[in-house]
Amino acid sequence: MRFLTTILFLIFVLTAKAQSPQLVMKSFVKKDSVLLRWAPASAELMLLGLKNGYIIERVNSSENFESSQSKKTITVAPFSERQKKYTDSQDPTTLQFAEFLSGMLESSNLTADDLSMAYFSLILGSSVNRTLAEMMGLFTVDLPEADNTFLYRVSIQKSTTVSAAIEVNSAVVDKHPAMTMLAGSARTKLKQAYLSWEAVSLQNKYAAYWIERSTDSINFEVRNQTPYFFFKSQDEPNKMNCDYVDTGVVEGVTYYYRVRGINDFAEKGAISNVVKVYIPKSIYGEVHIDSVSASGFDRKINGEFVDYRPKNEIKKFVLLRSDSIAFGYQFLAEQNYTSNQFSFTATVPISSGDRYYYKVAAISPDNDTVYSFPYYFFTLDQIPPSVPVGLHGVVNDSGVVRLAWKLNPENDIRGYRVFWANSLKEEFVEATKVFCIDSVFYDTLGLNNLTSEIYYQIVAVDLNYNNSKKCEPVKLLKPDTIAPVAAVFTDYLAYKKGVYLSWNNSSSKDVVGSMLLRKKENQIDTLIHWSDTTSRFIDSTGISGEKYAYFILTADNSQNKSVSSELNVNYETGTRAGVTDISFNVNRELKQIELFWKLPQQEIYSVQIYRAKNEGGFILYKTLRDPNAVSFIDKDLSMNNTYRYKVKVVYKSGVSSILSERNHCDLLAFL
Repeated sequence: MRFLTTILFLIFVLTAKAQSPQLVMKSFVKKDSVLLRWAPASAELMLLGLKNGYIIERVNSSENFESSQSKKTITVAPFSERQKKYTDSQDPTTLQFAEFLSGMLESSNLTADDLSMAYFSLILGSSVNRTLAEMMGLFTVDLPEADNTFLYRVSIQKSTTVSAAIEVNSAVVDKHPAMTMLAGSARTKLKQAYLSWEAVSLQNKYAAYWIERSTDSINFEVRNQTPYFFFKSQDEPNKMNCDYVDTGVVEGVTYYYRVRGINDFAEKGAISNVVKVYIPKSIYGEVHIDSVSASGFDRKINGEFVDYRPKNEIKKFVLLRSDSIAFGYQFLAEQNYTSNQFSFTATVPISSGDRYYYKVAAISPDNDTVYSFPYYFFTLDQIPPSVPVGLHGVVNDSGVVRLAWKLNPENDIRGYRVFWANSLKEEFVEATKVFCIDSVFYDTLGLNNLTSEIYYQIVAVDLNYNNSKKCEPVKLLKPDTIAPVAAVFTDYLAYKKGVYLSWNNSSSKDVVGSMLLRKKENQIDTLIHWSDTTSRFIDSTGISGEKYAYFILTADNSQNKSVSSELNVNYETGTRAGVTDISFNVNRELKQIELFWKLPQQEIYSVQIYRAKNEGGFILYKTLRDPNAVSFIDKDLSMNNTYRYKVKVVYKSGVSSILSERNHCDLLAFL
């Protein structure tokens, strides 16, 4: 249905001047007449036109249809008034059309789908069958009294349905547009003639086509019983060509084809070029190779052709040979056909050990070819191939091994076998599961082991499965992905000077260096690097009361690294860090000494000031409750005395720092 809709619009709608005409009209000017065609735009209008008939009006192009004094009217009567003319016809096609139209008009139970299908079929058929167009009231011929430019329009009687006006110059005779180039070829195996021509550019000019054939290029006959329509579908929207296949052909005959267009008025249009198509003669039979025998360097091939029909035409037999069953066959010899039996002699490069597939082809005078099945023939070969040479390889960081070697010079090599071993003291194991037919082989190794090298050998195998000797083994070095053995802590001791650590270094031979690291919360400090036998260290930078984790990082030549187990140490000496950077300032006028210091970072409860006078001992002189105190002024002084001070910190945990270093404040200057 979609095909027919497309054709309808191409034939009629594209020529309409109005945007939405209910009737679409076309014309074709001949020498003494004007052919007029029209089409209703719906199935309902088609039925209305069949029941009521049509009126065709003509006026001069300068006049108006409503006021013209020279208007001519042509009336097409309803189908019921014209029906008898067609039902009395002796032509079976005409009678069939008439009975169909009559039944459609009289039926009261037509479905919408039935009506749509009838509409599209009748409109399409009327474009190539003038009798059907006249029967439906969609065609008439006007015979103008003189050449002039006219306006035509058509309407359905007893309705307001009217077409857009079309302008026709009766003095200008319409010509049939030229056909596009016709191409033709033979489909030998299918016994068909194939024709093709470009149709997109003709779809507004020709509704359909007649295909004509001749065997003498003079007398042509129409091959298609019904007109050939150019259809598109949603599956091939870009289709451009018409394709026609003629299956009624005979081998050995040359046919001539041409195509003639059919315009919208059911008239034959222009004729295409003539194409010549020869249908080659095919061979119907089988070629059998019965035997192949060996004598020295000669191989004799005997067989026959088996006919499937009495009159096969064979021009010659051809012998082919390959070392593969599926491809690579090369021409060896040919002989003209004298009988269905054939016998060939072919030479081989060696007297024994050859392995070939043979085929014989029968060829017709038209070069149709039938092949025998491949026939495999070999002579026993017990000589092994030479030892492969040039084996080398490399292992990448992912453990992928690439081996390569030179191909053997023998032409009967089936492939190569690859063997490996971790040591020359071990037995080699085969790595290949199938023959390696190239000179390159890839293997994959596990690198998480302690072996640093691997050995490979290869063996060549010929077509008779003779194995060569193994080549000399080649040693490949594996990339080092194994981390060195981690160092191990053996002892530690925490005392006032710091944390004493001792350890055993890594036992791996490829170690290039180690470092001792200390971790506190998220901070990691490097304490020492070494690449010798260093195995002990005192960490004097620790703070009493803190918890530390120590570990050793060891690296090898390939930058593989290992980390020792952590050694957790609670560094406790019973004391805490005291103040630092103690200084003082003497003010003789005010008779006072001001002390300054820096506090440690821990949480402080109080700061204690100790004082000694002259050679006396230190006593607690003042306790500062301010945990942020960083200075103190001593005003209780007397002249001609020496004062010494120490500062002590008391932490919130209850632990105290040691006394700070002694500082002298000499007040002998006070007068």
